[in-house]
Amino acid sequence: MELDHEIFAEGKWNGMEFTADDLQNIADTFNVLGENMKVCLKMGHNKEQRMTDGQPALGWVSKVWVAGEKLMAHYTDLPQIVYDAIKKKLYRHVSIELDIDVSHKGNKYPYVLTGVALLGADIPAVNTLKDLNHYMSRDATFSVGRHAVFSAIAGNQTKGDSKMDKIQELTEQVADLTIKLAAFTAEAAKSSAEKTALEAEVAKFKADAKVAAETAIKTRIDAKRKEVTEILEDGVKAEAITPAQRTQYTKLLRIEDDAALDALDITDVKALVPAGKKFSRQQAKQGGDDKGDLRPDQQVAKEIAEVQATNATLSFAAAQKIVFDRNPELASAYMHANDKEQ
Repeated sequence: MELDHEIFAEGKWNGMEFTADDLQNIADTFNVLGENMKVCLKMGHNKEQRMTDGQPALGWVSKVWVAGEKLMAHYTDLPQIVYDAIKKKLYRHVSIELDIDVSHKGNKYPYVLTGVALLGADIPAVNTLKDLNHYMSRDATFSVGRHAVFSAIAGNQTKGDSKMDKIQELTEQVADLTIKLAAFTAEAAKSSAEKTALEAEVAKFKADAKVAAETAIKTRIDAKRKEVTEILEDGVKAEAITPAQRTQYTKLLRIEDDAALDALDITDVKALVPAGKKFSRQQAKQGGDDKGDLRPDQQVAKEIAEVQATNATLSFAAAQKIVFDRNPELASAYMHANDKEQ
């Protein structure tokens, strides 16, 4: 069977630019070399494929010419099954093989057509072509610079059209970007996980620090409340203050208020309970509320309580200053009594 078919076209293929002159050169070289370079039609470019004892020819290229922007070939000796397969479009593309920079008997040829391969769906029946006994042959006097394979263009390719090359390039770029994106995404996920873990660690540290600070403050205040309570209790036991005065001083010092207690000076508390002095029986009977019988420290405490009663925000020290400022004599007596005790 015989068949005419397009096998190559103008354009840029495998990074090489082919013009109308190049196509004509391929056709002219084919005609010049003739029987010196038999060109067969074969199945693919895989040199490892084997049928019986060699790689069979599925037909031969007997003529090559240029038609417009395409390089055409005439196939001869096609087995019926191959011919039918091509007609049924089971093989829709071909790929040519070229030797480049060829020297032969003193002549140089830029391109020499050496093979045409069928590309497409496999045809199982091809394996039954036992009568194919023609093989590729080549004159040993050929000197070849390099060999190249070019997939032929489907029907919609025209001069200068490098869409396939561009698609291949874009496909490789997309694949490369996909790999980079995957790596970036993995790194971002890792960074995000590390950031989340760090934030959780910082939050835990802050929470622990807050609990530790609150615990330290509570421990300090509880210890101070116990100390103030013991000072007043010891004062009652020593009869330096009356039980009523202890109650009065407790309110005066606001020892149940954590903030007020934390700002309280223990020295001021101790000053309310002078050492070595006892209240009189009259004071005990009256709860220490007889102004004429009150000691200077007791009078100061009483007046501080009265000042704080009018302004609950005042601390003990602030109220004491007000009392001393308005009654210098009491302040002097208070200070003089403390100096004697020391």
